[in-house]
Amino acid sequence: MSADALPYCPPSTAPDPLETEVAQARKLVLRALDAKIAIQDDATALGAIRLALKLAGNILEHPDEGKYTRIKNSSAAFQRCLAKCPGGLELVMAMGFRTAVHEFEEFWAVEVSPLALSILAAAREGLARYESLVVGRAERAQRARLEKVTGSSEQRDRVLADIEADKAERRERAALMRRDVDVASPPPRGGAANGEAGREG
Repeated sequence: MSADALPYCPPSTAPDPLETEVAQARKLVLRALDAKIAIQDDATALGAIRLALKLAGNILEHPDEGKYTRIKNSSAAFQRCLAKCPGGLELVMAMGFRTAVHEFEEFWAVEVSPLALSILAAAREGLARYESLVVGRAERAQRARLEKVTGSSEQRDRVLADIEADKAERRERAALMRRDVDVASPPPRGGAANGEAGREG
């Protein structure tokens, strides 16, 4: 091999368009989860993530059943968990849902196709990962609150024990002082009779 020869590089293949679209959708799902949903309080974040997981799971498990491929925009759960959650609608759109009207009612729907199912599978994977992250964060916060309450309770018990010990010590000192006062001062002698005797003498 001569010094001028280039090393062999196998011919590159063009990326699969399906994989490219799935990767782009996954990126959008993770961006909505990371930048907006996961930073909400735990209950809000878990509500959005769990409803999105349920939507994706229902479609993946029942792709031929139309009732699982759409959700009413007016649904209380959808409004509470996704529509009102920052990033919720971005997440739904990244998962492949689009608005549609069916029988004069607005829905969020997915047109089932191999691409849509691949996007939903990727989304479900990311959602499950974020669900475990948020659950872990909630559990750590709960443990910290319990430790704080337990620590506060133990601290309160120590303070109360110190107060009781201090009260007992004060009572003991007061009793000793009364005894010392009683010993130091002689009892009064017969009162007026003693005074008269002193004058006579």
